[in-house]
Amino acid sequence: MIELYGSPTPSAYTVAIMLEEIGYNYSVFPITKTNTDQLELEFLKSSPSNVFPVILDRDGPEEKPLLLFEPGAILMYLAEKSGKLMPETSAKRFDVLQWLLFENSKIGPTLGNTKHFMYHAPQEVPYAVKRFNNEAKRVFSIVENQLAENDFLAGNYSIADIATFPWLKEYERYGIEANEIPKTREWINRVNERNAVNKGLEALADMKE
Repeated sequence: MIELYGSPTPSAYTVAIMLEEIGYNYSVFPITKTNTDQLELEFLKSSPSNVFPVILDRDGPEEKPLLLFEPGAILMYLAEKSGKLMPETSAKRFDVLQWLLFENSKIGPTLGNTKHFMYHAPQEVPYAVKRFNNEAKRVFSIVENQLAENDFLAGNYSIADIATFPWLKEYERYGIEANEIPKTREWINRVNERNAVNKGLEALADMKE
């Protein structure tokens, strides 16, 4: 059994989708900014700054519980544990990894900051809004170019797509026009047709901050 601790964020959706894709039994434990009881759970102290999502695999390596934070690391762990959604051959494997790391280092941080300065900053900061809007457009253009020649980010459906989909599916929120990303929208629809993806989204959809 795997326990998923998180709130309805793109990063947590990523993990829930992966768990559905590999068919593992899991339980979801909601975490919010005011959920201090959960934040004080002893094992969560192993996660720096109480960063979420976190998984606890009670059947980890060597039959010992394993705690993992950072969605990229969680996806890699679950892919290796299940033998799914990560190629075994070196070239294809690193193709998946470079797009997974692109999401971790560029897509998530860029779109997170874009949304923050557009909707949540206590004071309007025009420079920051413009800067991150421009960077969001650049990130989407990179993905669009990749999907112009590929059905999925690394050829076949993989953890790279699972990591990226929850961020890009609401592209309008980042100031991206539909006509700017036709291939990305096709990819969004393609991924969204998967039963496991919809189940993963539903697993967290009812949680409230």
